[in-house]
Amino acid sequence: MYCIDVRRLFRCAAALFAAAMVCVSLHAAPASRLESLDIDTVRKVFAQADRLGAPLGVAPARAVFTGGELQGWVFLSDEVHPVPAYSGKPIAVLVGLRPDARIAGATIVAHEEPILVIGVKDADLQKFIGQYAGIGVTENVRVGAANREGYRGIDAITGATITVMVLNQSLMRSAQEVAAALGLPLAPGVAAPGTELAAGPAPATPVVRAVTRAPGGEPEWLQLWQERRLRVAVLVAALGLLVAMLVFQDWLVLRPLLFRRLRTGYLLFTVLFVGFYSMGQLSIVNMLVFGRAMAGGFSWNTLLLEPVTFLLWGFVAVTIILWGRGVYCGWLCPFGALQELIHSAAARFNVPRWEFPAMVHERLWAIKYLVLIALFGLSLESMARAATVAEVEPFKTVFALHFARDWYFTLYALGLLAISAVNSKFYCKYLCPLGAALSFFTRFRIFDWLRRRRECGNPCQTCAAQCQIGAIRPTGEIIENECHYCLECQVTYHDEHRCPPLVEKRKRREQREVRAAEFAAVRILDLDHRNSD
Repeated sequence: MYCIDVRRLFRCAAALFAAAMVCVSLHAAPASRLESLDIDTVRKVFAQADRLGAPLGVAPARAVFTGGELQGWVFLSDEVHPVPAYSGKPIAVLVGLRPDARIAGATIVAHEEPILVIGVKDADLQKFIGQYAGIGVTENVRVGAANREGYRGIDAITGATITVMVLNQSLMRSAQEVAAALGLPLAPGVAAPGTELAAGPAPATPVVRAVTRAPGGEPEWLQLWQERRLRVAVLVAALGLLVAMLVFQDWLVLRPLLFRRLRTGYLLFTVLFVGFYSMGQLSIVNMLVFGRAMAGGFSWNTLLLEPVTFLLWGFVAVTIILWGRGVYCGWLCPFGALQELIHSAAARFNVPRWEFPAMVHERLWAIKYLVLIALFGLSLESMARAATVAEVEPFKTVFALHFARDWYFTLYALGLLAISAVNSKFYCKYLCPLGAALSFFTRFRIFDWLRRRRECGNPCQTCAAQCQIGAIRPTGEIIENECHYCLECQVTYHDEHRCPPLVEKRKRREQREVRAAEFAAVRILDLDHRNSD
């Protein structure tokens, strides 16, 4: 009989996957868009332009004319100073530069940013990019710097903080480099940051080096961490508390009242601080972007721009090895925590719980894995297309944009929250591609912290019946890939009033105590009777 060699088949599949990734990473770069610029696009930054010069030799720019008069130059930021954005690819911004070394205007011509593809209104995007008109190339421009001394602050776009920070960095650095290459008058005796210029007229071959540091000599991500040090400190303390609760879980679950108060408090912290305040909801898009970054030349700079997100991913990477993916899904996912709190509140008002039959429940798990496969396939070609399918995640609607979106996005998010009142964590169980992706890494979990007895599943079904995720089989085994590590089964495991094996032991102990007490009482009566005689 012919037998399939599973290991050989797996190796072939892995080789094909690796080859596909190599092809994607080695895909030939497209020809320069600067050469094919049309005058209509240029008029978005120079309204009176009627003619373009040929690409210059000293800088990747083209002169712009009105009649015979020079208006300035245009260039593409990603061809001068490319900075990988949230999608793993730079944002292409057409920038107009005036002869006085000020920006005439800017417009985005190409990008694959998920938040800009779907989620940010075009009016908000145009308002943001319009802030650069009139800014000098040597000014220290920072997103959200407000009135901070030494900086020119520009307003951010809600929910797109990392994207606009990267856009700002690329736009300003490229403007500085082009201005320096053209020999424009910057400031008396001062070159643009990160640029070396010879004295006198513009050199034939200017020396321009990439700028990786913000004004003041520190990396921009480090300045952001310093500005948000209080937020970072609170999150680090909260993560430390969670680790302590997990390490000492056997002690904690013996005190159900304390445990449930701590858990409820932690879920509230996750929703309010991590979700709404810090907008630290992790997403499958994060994982796809990280994969593209690994394939195309990895850099920490963009990842470090958002401290909360970076810390959470680092925590997930560590805890997934020790406890599995359930620590994040059960404790640190803001949308999951919000669903659980809604379900608990509904239970207090006696809203009936409704779950799918076990057979249907397990088959519905497949949906999130199918969504994950679709997202992965689309991301290999374009993050912009993957971003559309990634809207299966309601996270952006709830936490980044606070429901300020088109009605169908808002209705979808509210519908999932409403369903969670009767079917706990409906989205997490059946639709979440992030949970599906993390479940693969749970296979590398080192320790098995959840306790079980031989009676679990045969005949006892108490834990299986109370599990909100349905992650306990009728035979008693915990399905680690689906478990959210809420520890409720461990509370029951130690509860001698709920766990049937412990209930039976408690009853036998109480019976022995009753018989011992009766025997002691008889002895006392007998001794009293003898003494009275």
